[in-house]
Amino acid sequence: MSPRRAGNASHPSRSGNRPLYAIDFTAVACGKRIANTKRRVRWRFGFANPDALAAGETGTACRGEEHDITLVWSITSGKRLILADGQEVHYSNSRSAVIDFSWTMRGNHVLKVVAHASAPMSADPGFRQYDFFVDGRSFFSFPKVYRLGLSGSKTVSHDSRERRPERGGGYPAIEHSGSSSRRKESDIAQIEAPHNPDEASFFCEINFVDFVFLTWKLIRVILA
Repeated sequence: MSPRRAGNASHPSRSGNRPLYAIDFTAVACGKRIANTKRRVRWRFGFANPDALAAGETGTACRGEEHDITLVWSITSGKRLILADGQEVHYSNSRSAVIDFSWTMRGNHVLKVVAHASAPMSADPGFRQYDFFVDGRSFFSFPKVYRLGLSGSKTVSHDSRERRPERGGGYPAIEHSGSSSRRKESDIAQIEAPHNPDEASFFCEINFVDFVFLTWKLIRVILA
């Protein structure tokens, strides 16, 4: 894979310690005659710049080595193509309704694409028709790029646990040597808000994808 670098990316030998982040995800039906017979799915992600994080930078200022994974799948012909940064890493011709393919990128990171031709009528909680994994971790668990370096995002290590919003929009308190404190919701809102045009652009783009996905899920529930 030929990575795209944003900002001051760190030395490759430190890639194993760099937190992951999500840039965007798209899934498009692109068949010539019947759109749904061909799918084009794309995941864009990156490894954060540890030097920027250590310096206290946040958001897009912490962007590092970035990658683009694309799946092109013709459901009718069975042709499946996976591209990593524009380079072919997998091609096959199969009528199987599931794609499950893994490969190793530079730095010994194991990447995996899992895709289903259609979603089951009764899917298990957490099921995704299209998913992508880095070292066993789902793309959809990565922090958004505009949250890099912010309290509550997974920017310490791959094993750190993300603090999820509690009911009402607030976040759990952070424990500090036996004492705890809770940020006010107004403080959280100030931190979460984009601070420059780049962050605002990413915020709008990613939240639009989330909106489309939730709308699709709602339609499925109504029609079920």
